[in-house]
Amino acid sequence: MTTTGNVYVGRTEDEVRQENNLGADVQLRQDEDVLDTWFSSALWTFSTLGWPENTDALRQFHPTSVMVSGFDIIFFWIARMIMMTMHFIKDENGKPQVPFHTVYMTGLIRDDEGQKMSKSKGKRY
Repeated sequence: MTTTGNVYVGRTEDEVRQENNLGADVQLRQDEDVLDTWFSSALWTFSTLGWPENTDALRQFHPTSVMVSGFDIIFFWIARMIMMTMHFIKDENGKPQVPFHTVYMTGLIRDDEGQKMSKSKGKRY
């Protein structure tokens, strides 16, 4: 991000400067308030219930029994939710919990060429 509010995205400052033709005279600063989408959503099963406090909601509703998800995000979301929950949430004996015990996989809606309908690809219906 520039000091005037223009936002640029890249893996490195050099990449941003090169791809956007920004000279050394353009001051850039990295946004300090960024959390990876898949990391933050991996915390979802317990962070929405008041964690890190041991709230009534956390005790009553966690773990749950079922998760429904598209198969295309098993690694990005489902696996990470399990790993994060096992790391942060323990039962009364200190044993790691899993956030759910059953995962139902859904199909995907595809376009007339067999490609997944995806917002990131600009595909809408």
